[in-house]
Amino acid sequence: MTSKMSAGISPYDFVQQVYYLQEKTLLDFWPNDDKYREVLTEANLVLQELESQEDWTWLREKLVLGSCDGITKEIVSFTLPQDVHKLSTLYHDALRLYFVRGMDDEDNYILDERHFIPVPIASAGDQRFNREYQVQSLGINHVHDYQLRAVVQGDTVMFNRLLTPMEARMVLVADVQKHIKPFHVCNMHCTAEAHGSPETTDVEYGPDGSWPHPCTLIDDVYLEEVPNPNYVVTATAARHAEGSPPALARVATLQDSAQRILSQMRQDDCAATDSDWIEWDVPGYIEVI
Repeated sequence: MTSKMSAGISPYDFVQQVYYLQEKTLLDFWPNDDKYREVLTEANLVLQELESQEDWTWLREKLVLGSCDGITKEIVSFTLPQDVHKLSTLYHDALRLYFVRGMDDEDNYILDERHFIPVPIASAGDQRFNREYQVQSLGINHVHDYQLRAVVQGDTVMFNRLLTPMEARMVLVADVQKHIKPFHVCNMHCTAEAHGSPETTDVEYGPDGSWPHPCTLIDDVYLEEVPNPNYVVTATAARHAEGSPPALARVATLQDSAQRILSQMRQDDCAATDSDWIEWDVPGYIEVI
């Protein structure tokens, strides 16, 4: 699990802050109000956009995809969990094969961190492509490249070739980008435990078909992963103001404020924004016949 970056915020406080930025007045909405749910829906769109903008270090997590199980006669593949957005693709990022030293009390792998095999992430075309090089200086042509690579197709990670017996004894580990926890938008079809109605474990309906009790998930804390939750508040207010004629004049101001906060978040996230070192080497003599 990713570490907490902030204290987070409750959905009620989030909605109230969005409306204050938008309308400059305090409004009191309850989770079964349409306006309350509209704000949380807008917020989830902002979160989807935010997690896709960068390979944020605060969403980065080391994930054990699993053991290769000694399979050497077919291509080994792994499925990314649903809470994973994508593999990290910062400079030098790759999957890694580790030997296992043992298991802990929770049946988690204890990896041998001293020795690993890097597995670069290649294009989907490498899945069926035999890469060859010509090494003229040694007088050898058509040298086959047997380097192990990983190919990503959707949420499936697979190798570009069969594993050797040594590789098949190892465990595959990846650095991934996690999803930001979305706000729960409660509705009449929610099956979670009802809020304020301890005698039932289902959402109650009134005699007129009304929905008086939202679920207990409205008390959860959100945006703990985001370094500055104020960005999500401001960006949501900017999007939501577009649908409010009285607040249209504030859209540009809110967008500017959200952009400044986002720029500061990028600056603080050094590993995702600093330029990488350029590796270089002095060319030697090339034999020409």
